[in-house]
Amino acid sequence: MIMQKLYHTDRLMLASLDPPAAPLVLDYLLRNREDFEQFEPPKEDSFYTVARQEAVLQAEQTLFERGQGLRYYIFNISDPDTIIGNVSFSHTDQAVCILGYRMDRDYRRLGLAYEAASYLIPLIFEHYGPSMIEADIYPENKASTALALKLGLKPSGTTTFMKRVLHRYVAFLTDT
Repeated sequence: MIMQKLYHTDRLMLASLDPPAAPLVLDYLLRNREDFEQFEPPKEDSFYTVARQEAVLQAEQTLFERGQGLRYYIFNISDPDTIIGNVSFSHTDQAVCILGYRMDRDYRRLGLAYEAASYLIPLIFEHYGPSMIEADIYPENKASTALALKLGLKPSGTTTFMKRVLHRYVAFLTDT
């Protein structure tokens, strides 16, 4: 069973977006480009266009429809036109699902990423059935590490990505 496209928490709206929302996504990415690129592979300038974000959103919709992955964009309920973060899950059709998240630099340390991710993680286990959720985090990304631990993920070794070491954090269905 595939999840809904829209959820609400006490303070947030969590939405899986369609291609017409590309300008909102682009605004969010441009506002946070420098911050996000500290912990992500570098992106070509062409990534930061409406056309590219429409294509990304279309690809996300295809993964959502196939039950293979999903991304929920985070909005304050009081401002439904401004994306302030996102939580993503890839490989939802496999035993190990990969968790990712980002927050707008102006909305960090307010508990919003925790509110969104802690709401969505049990739904992933319920609707998709992975036995484990994993997050790979650069050691210097202290905020991301703190969030993973607060979400109940436990340290589980290291991995490498693009010649950089990442710390792996995991949560099992039985942990939740």
